[in-house]
Amino acid sequence: MSILLKNFTAITVTDKGILKDVSITIDSGKIGKIGHDLGDVRLNDYDKVIDGNGEVVIPGLVNAHTHAAMVLFPGYDDDLPLSRWLEERIWPAERKLTAEDVYWASLLAMIEMLKSGITTLADMYFFMDDVARAVEESGMRALLAQGIMDRKLDHEAENHLDKATRFVEHWEGKAKGRVKTAFAPHSCYLCGEDVLNRTVELVKKYDTRLHIHLSETREEVEEIRKTKQASPVQFLERLGLFEVPVLAAHCVHLSTEDINILADEESTISVAHCPKSNIKLGSGIAPIPKLLEAGVNVALGTDGAASNDTLSILEEARCTGYPQGVGGEKIAAMELLRMATVNGAKALGMEKQIGTIEEGKDADLVILDLDTAHPPHSPDPVNAVVQLAQPQDIKTVIVAGRVVMEDGKVLTIDEQEVKTKVEELRKKYRED
Repeated sequence: MSILLKNFTAITVTDKGILKDVSITIDSGKIGKIGHDLGDVRLNDYDKVIDGNGEVVIPGLVNAHTHAAMVLFPGYDDDLPLSRWLEERIWPAERKLTAEDVYWASLLAMIEMLKSGITTLADMYFFMDDVARAVEESGMRALLAQGIMDRKLDHEAENHLDKATRFVEHWEGKAKGRVKTAFAPHSCYLCGEDVLNRTVELVKKYDTRLHIHLSETREEVEEIRKTKQASPVQFLERLGLFEVPVLAAHCVHLSTEDINILADEESTISVAHCPKSNIKLGSGIAPIPKLLEAGVNVALGTDGAASNDTLSILEEARCTGYPQGVGGEKIAAMELLRMATVNGAKALGMEKQIGTIEEGKDADLVILDLDTAHPPHSPDPVNAVVQLAQPQDIKTVIVAGRVVMEDGKVLTIDEQEVKTKVEELRKKYRED
């Protein structure tokens, strides 16, 4: 489909900044021309013409760390710290999951994400073939990895690694290139050294990346220091884990040495910051200003809905700005938007495809009408998007040149069918 966007305010998230009253052409899934005067462009040449009348268009938002199917478990003992929350509530529930449960729950999560402007997600979980199936049907873009949770490299662990490998072999590049794959050892406290080493070998073999939880709680840091005589970051560096591209979720408790390791010029480490989950589970507040100052690529993630309640990257951006401001280290709205877009794309290894509005990139775009229930109080459209925008302000979502959400309705998924099915599943888990 060819699409013409005309009369828009484009926040490009490039050195071109904000372009007002511009038009954007989309052909064969990619951004064509961007400009005030596109010369020979004729309306009749396009399958769809969207007149923005001054509305704002931004790059698609990136959710750099989530577990989509966890929408099945909202409000699961919110007052428990992470270790007890996992051991007493989440893991027992997850042991009852089926592939179909994960498929329907992932679809529901994707409906919510699309309605909040998220076009790309990084998911690590179980039954990932069914998550990938949901991604393909939804029209979204994703980096997906089968979760690995093995303390020793025994026969069972080998089976899990084989399953993760088969997933990579089958799904890499599928859904017309919208699905990318990775390997995902849960953490250095749930995965043994041999398992981590084998995972790194697989990442190198398949030229992909590694997605892991890292330094999420003080308890984790203390455990690794006690058993490995190093911080989690230092331990993983010692193992050679940072020789491959790494997407590290959380990174809440970091020393100066840890930050220097993450910021090493030769590293390809990105941090997925999940502020709402960190706060809700009492994990703490990550040192984001220090990470940014050191040059670490910091993206934003929601984590799973069970430890967040919602799946909105704009909420994560606001939460990132608020607590840092309390300490006198305010993060500018433009930096927060970069974290939600181009930094997220880089964290997933997709910066050449998405994350900015540039000619030749894939057309992953979000259109917002900011003059709705709460007109912006700031003349700066970046502030208006980051600080004020709500899901109901998101008018249209385009992924790879395809309109997947329009006027608040997701066009690729039967929303009512999915909601009905997931509510039945939630009743099952509540009864259990």
